[in-house]
Amino acid sequence: MGGFFAISLGGNLRNSRRAFERALRTLLSNKNLTFTGCSPVLRTDPWEIVSPAFINQVVTGYSRIGAPGLWELLVRTERREIRRGKGKLYPRTLDLDFLLFEGAHSPRKDLLLPHPRLSSRKELQKLLASANTAPRSALLRIVKGSSHRSRSAKAGRTGGL
Repeated sequence: MGGFFAISLGGNLRNSRRAFERALRTLLSNKNLTFTGCSPVLRTDPWEIVSPAFINQVVTGYSRIGAPGLWELLVRTERREIRRGKGKLYPRTLDLDFLLFEGAHSPRKDLLLPHPRLSSRKELQKLLASANTAPRSALLRIVKGSSHRSRSAKAGRTGGL
């Protein structure tokens, strides 16, 4: 049921970095997720649309809730943030893309893995490679002020919370 995952965070409205922090706090607080890596934030040009530039970041880890459960968590987390318009490609403070899942999962119409456009998005591939080599401590620096950092340090853990 569980497996390794990669998620990208993107946004192209003001306050996207704050939305990233809120989303990462939400994901870090889930006891079924263990984070293993975090890329830096990178500014990227819009892909297939006319819109403001994006910022993007990739996090990696292990999920004990499986692909469908993680997908539902990502959808709920993303829906809490601001979006202009109702279309798929409208500007937003947070866009969570489920890039990869390495584990058993049943096919679903609303969940295509690996992400269908990952192979054509070189910037995301670079961020994914960076997340795979960056320690989890980079993630904790991004979510500064989080109580999760102190809990993790007290427990002496390097995995998820």
